[in-house]
Amino acid sequence: MSYSQAQKDKTHKRIVSIASKRFREKGLAGFGIAELMKEAGLTVGGFYKHFDSRDELVAEALSDAFGVWRRQKEAAESGGQPLTFAKLIDDYLSDVHRKNPGAGCAFSALAPEIARSDKRTRALTSEQVRNDLELIAGCCPARTSVRHGLERS
Repeated sequence: MSYSQAQKDKTHKRIVSIASKRFREKGLAGFGIAELMKEAGLTVGGFYKHFDSRDELVAEALSDAFGVWRRQKEAAESGGQPLTFAKLIDDYLSDVHRKNPGAGCAFSALAPEIARSDKRTRALTSEQVRNDLELIAGCCPARTSVRHGLERS
């Protein structure tokens, strides 16, 4: 039985979503392909119909994990709840976020392992952290700085 491209895309996204969550919970080395595919309801052999390698899965799963704020920003730009600096910080420091590592910050969960990962994963992480910092900076309230007693804007 052949699957449609839409079904294959949906399955691919489900695998990436599960991996994204499990990597943040258990680490990059703490969760194997067999366990992942079993949770997704698929065979290990099916993995290679979606990914060329484990490194490719790691890159996609990290991209998904780091994309939370970007997705919130896109939703806000499409008429959803406004994304503010206060909301970002409140959500990040909330009990729900801290107690659910699978949905939490990929960088804080995986930084030591990312540092030992392949060049592609490290570059992807650097880009994602840079993007998140730019998003935060864009949400920061305007500030007036005071230097040597003189007010500057």
